[in-house]
Amino acid sequence: MGAKTKTEAGVRKILFPVLQNGKIGYVNREGRMIVTPQFNGVGDSFRVVEAIAVRSFHEGLAPMHIAEKWGYIDNEGVVAIDPAFDEAGGFQEKLAPVCVSERWGYIDHSGDFQINPQFDEAGPFSEGFAAVKDGQKWGFIDRNGEYLVRAQFDDVAGLQWILMDHPDTGRGLFSEGLAGVKVADKWGYIDKTGVLAIRPQFDEAATFFEGLAAVRLGQKWGVIDKNGDFVVNPQFEDAGGFGNGLAPVKSEGKWGFIDKKGEYVAHPQFDDAYSFFENLAAVQFEGKWGYIDTKGKYVVSPQFDEAGNFETGLAPVRMGSGWGYIDKNGKFVWNPSS
Repeated sequence: MGAKTKTEAGVRKILFPVLQNGKIGYVNREGRMIVTPQFNGVGDSFRVVEAIAVRSFHEGLAPMHIAEKWGYIDNEGVVAIDPAFDEAGGFQEKLAPVCVSERWGYIDHSGDFQINPQFDEAGPFSEGFAAVKDGQKWGFIDRNGEYLVRAQFDDVAGLQWILMDHPDTGRGLFSEGLAGVKVADKWGYIDKTGVLAIRPQFDEAATFFEGLAAVRLGQKWGVIDKNGDFVVNPQFEDAGGFGNGLAPVKSEGKWGFIDKKGEYVAHPQFDDAYSFFENLAAVQFEGKWGYIDTKGKYVVSPQFDEAGNFETGLAPVRMGSGWGYIDKNGKFVWNPSS
């Protein structure tokens, strides 16, 4: 799950959502307010950890809830695409999934439909394809709306929305040339020709990162390579994706981290743990969240009520009801607010 390299100029363009008095605004990575809080941010419309994944800027635009509809603002806070959608996702590969009257399609940066609303669900594009749901089945389309694989799968691997620096974490997205799919009650992987590259044989399957993917057989999780062969045999209660050469795994109710050979770098000791992003991983210990480095040592001691992943040097954290952002030294760039 390693972060993409960005130029310094590119980093400056990234904005982070914040909440003040129930309204969403955006700050830069130095904590300076760029877009004054003015957009709806109550209820399910805003949680900072999700906001980075769901509502942040992609390709210079961010979906925003305005007057009971969803539109898009640019990084100056100006409405760039008028609010006309019932729901909206982030842009990826110049297209964004939007919902109108319970049907999903894809718009371009002008707000024009490039793929008309016709799907029951739709994921973002990655490596030229997007997962779409028609009825009870999932398939994959290209940027022209043509099917790579018609809707025939019972599910697709991954999360529904994408992290701004990690598009390969989206629902059903291709990652490293493969996408996890469910056929009947088993999981396998298709390649970008639409052919099953790893036959359905697993009880659960995650997305590939750094050439490896976590899969479950029976009640235990292990790790496979792109040939579908186990490189770490099923033995864990749960497992996450690799980042910086390490992956979180759960054993006897606690989380630790293993390397690609299955050797522990940090033995199970945490109540919860996320994958590594930018050489740091969020971990929960005795009810509080902090961050460890790739040697398993605390860089930021557990002190937060909730925490998210680092992206371009900042991570969202919650203290009480307020969300803020810290840098990699644990210093607040934006103090918790709500």
